[in-house]
Amino acid sequence: MSFPNDLEIFKNRRDLLRIELNKRSFEEFIILKSENIYYLTGFYGKDSNSILIISIEKTVLLVNFIYYEDALNSVKGSDIEVILYEGNSIERAAGLLDRSKSKKIAIEDSGLEYLTFLKFQEILKRSKKSLIAITGIIEALRAVKDETELEYIRKACQITDLAFEKLINTSSEKISKFSERLLGIELERLLIAGGGGGRSFDYVIAAGDGSSKPHYISGLKKTGEDILLMDFGTIYNRYCSDITRTIFLKDLPGASKIRQIYDIVLEAQLKALEACRAGIRCDELDAIARKHIESYGYGKEFGHSLGHGVGLEVHEQPTLSCRSKTILKENMIVTIEPGIYMPGLGGVRIEDMVIVKKNGCENLYKSKKDFTFLS
Repeated sequence: MSFPNDLEIFKNRRDLLRIELNKRSFEEFIILKSENIYYLTGFYGKDSNSILIISIEKTVLLVNFIYYEDALNSVKGSDIEVILYEGNSIERAAGLLDRSKSKKIAIEDSGLEYLTFLKFQEILKRSKKSLIAITGIIEALRAVKDETELEYIRKACQITDLAFEKLINTSSEKISKFSERLLGIELERLLIAGGGGGRSFDYVIAAGDGSSKPHYISGLKKTGEDILLMDFGTIYNRYCSDITRTIFLKDLPGASKIRQIYDIVLEAQLKALEACRAGIRCDELDAIARKHIESYGYGKEFGHSLGHGVGLEVHEQPTLSCRSKTILKENMIVTIEPGIYMPGLGGVRIEDMVIVKKNGCENLYKSKKDFTFLS
């Protein structure tokens, strides 16, 4: 598959943003979030205090000395002006805006600290400019992936699939000797060996009754010979993967409660996967899985949303919740991850990532999901 070059990709995204800004009658836009700056420029400096200013006419990127060389290399050949600042980045950026002709300036509120907003506002008031915080304009663009993003995320998921396959080909005796934290390290080792760029988030490796906590914090507890819930993922070219599999280190009889719960969760997930397509509302998709679980009396034990978007961040738009009226669009990437959690017994969650298509969805994982125990 051939892609446009990077400069063209990032320029197209900035052009789309300018169209959205024009609709809202904004003349300039201040961007602070690292992932959003990367999405629009190709430069990534996590927590670098970099500032991107986009107007109808130009794009300016302010960086400090530590990131200056990286920024120059990242945007080389583009029309982005890189400015090296010393001292306070807010004062330098606000000073540039203060001298511009723009009167109505937007600032993204994603991760925006109140004191930062006040500082910008204070300086811009001197020249009678208005500053308005706006929500989600770039995140909405990011929700629909372009072909390069789809390819990077596919690769991240392939690496994740391979790591899981290698893990479950290990004997239960060997796995049971790992602590939860060490098993997480082993998974990360397998992901990096397969071409991944490290963890996409803090893994949930939950053994036994710890699996009843959806965001359990892994510890030194041995995995033992019981239920094992693993929620993990990797990064490829800055794009994330996210998967959850619940496995068992010994076989359980079909009549056991945890095995019955597993079957209910899997059925709910398969129903949601079958219904996932462009045009369905997020709350409608959530309801399909939720009603199935509720029909077995476990509605209160499924206390989180059905899923979320994945891309440069492991949690991004859209949110597949009972409160979201967002309509899924083609080439959005979302997780489908119902679960049932029983304190004192354990929990089951099964998670896949899918690309939303016109008449269905493309599951990015091939990892087995039938009741899996390791011999």
